[in-house]
Amino acid sequence: MSQTAATRYLSALAEWGVDSIFVNAGTDFAPIVEAYAANRSGDGPTLPTPVLCAHENLAGGMAHGAALISGRPQAVMLHVNVGTANVACAVANAARDRIPLLFTAGRSPILESGAVGARDLPIHWSQEMFDQAGLVREFVKWDYELRDARQAEAVVDRALSVATAHPQGPVYLSLPREVLAEPVDETAGKHSHTPVPATVQPDPDAIEMLADRLAAAQFPVIVSTASGAEPASVGLLGDCCTRFGMGIADPYTRYLTIASDHPHRIVSDPVGAAIFAQADLIVFLECDVPWMEAHASPRAETFVAQVGIDPLFSTYPMRTHRSDLNISATPAAFLTGLIAALEKRAGSIDPERAARIRAVAAASQANVEALRHHEASVDPDAPITKATISAVLGELLDEDDIVFNEYVGSYDLLNRKQAGTYFYLPVSGGLGWGLPAALGAKYAAPTRTVIATLGDGAYMFANPAACHHASAKHGLPVLTILANNCNWWAVDLATQLVYPDGRANAEDRFSNLSPSPDFAAYCTASGGHGATVHNRSELKAALQEALRVVRDERRQALVDVRCA
Repeated sequence: MSQTAATRYLSALAEWGVDSIFVNAGTDFAPIVEAYAANRSGDGPTLPTPVLCAHENLAGGMAHGAALISGRPQAVMLHVNVGTANVACAVANAARDRIPLLFTAGRSPILESGAVGARDLPIHWSQEMFDQAGLVREFVKWDYELRDARQAEAVVDRALSVATAHPQGPVYLSLPREVLAEPVDETAGKHSHTPVPATVQPDPDAIEMLADRLAAAQFPVIVSTASGAEPASVGLLGDCCTRFGMGIADPYTRYLTIASDHPHRIVSDPVGAAIFAQADLIVFLECDVPWMEAHASPRAETFVAQVGIDPLFSTYPMRTHRSDLNISATPAAFLTGLIAALEKRAGSIDPERAARIRAVAAASQANVEALRHHEASVDPDAPITKATISAVLGELLDEDDIVFNEYVGSYDLLNRKQAGTYFYLPVSGGLGWGLPAALGAKYAAPTRTVIATLGDGAYMFANPAACHHASAKHGLPVLTILANNCNWWAVDLATQLVYPDGRANAEDRFSNLSPSPDFAAYCTASGGHGATVHNRSELKAALQEALRVVRDERRQALVDVRCA
């Protein structure tokens, strides 16, 4: 079978272990389309399975979710500059979440005539840019343009090596149409992959210094926002804190960092004021914003260590939180080293420390149980709240069900205990992430139940028609639960924080989304199950039926919960 650069590019992805490519196609895809058609007989090289997405944000979000669940880099291909512009929000999410994604986009043909793939439509002039990659360069680790068919394997290796090296993140590659169409006579040889270090190991001296401090501390706490991105760290963190009498807190957690019911987990308020008042040593593990001076901060005498792959978060233009010790390491490598160092000092640790930690943790978790009890016993006619939805859902979920939460779910009430069963909106705040990411997770783990908990605003950002279409087209039955208050809560919150005595009403604050569409119809239009819940007494039965549809009938479902 004759090959082209497009074939070589796609087969190089497959050799790297990329088994799918999430695509939103355009005029630049002709050589890609032909490569798949020519390879249909099965005599040619293995190519990734194309996953058609009806919007670029969907393609980027699905790749993000698939990478989170599979632990492997994913590939996306889009249409020239306009596709790149539409996916920019997903690129930002991947960058701040450190997700290894290869974003590729066609490039307007370079030549105006004289080659296969040269310009033949008016749009090929208007879509050309002086610097197409500049649309996303702020967020990618590397960008390049494929310039020759003979480069294909080397370029793919370079792209994916950079994407998967720590700190991981997205990369961008543009693909001119006539380069993709170049014929290649010889069969590609096996290209050796660039070895990528699996971990970042901590400085042994820094670990010893921190272990000395931890052994002497009276109330040490490890605070984490994103260490759970490395699933192996979850068990290590729980073991470390249990064995050596330390507290764990996970405000604003974006992953399951520790089981929600771990006896050393201190359920802190989001700004951490209670912990800051008690802790004499705090280790911030993968916390990009360890505290906010506007709300609360550690005491001056508290020893502060910041630990992570890049503890300085050097891609953030300004970040000046103080630190007495910075340690660069992947979470599992750090915790492994710390446990070994603390074992040597176990005899010098205050034997009463663990009891103090457990007492504070138990008191904080009692507040969660009180809220859970309140939600179960409140008047059936009372308004539904976001806490109501989370409390009911937490009763119904199986241990290995996966929740993608975009604003509305309460981690404390969802009963998530296993690594990799909870994900929150990336800190970049690129809305419209939750449902596409849930679809990508379902694609990567077809036997798992996947739930997306969203606000009505975040749902509309997700291009829901495209999402439900993808669910039906690719057989991805995901449950979508909307906390629908006809309002952009984040906009209101921001206004109230700046102007607590402000005079603006909801309409003045640009947050009023009423009247609400019939969101359930979006799902039923693609063959799914849709329900709208107005009363608290109807909620549990509606969620039970939706879960049954997703699990047993293998159909997507959406429950639109009208709430306060």
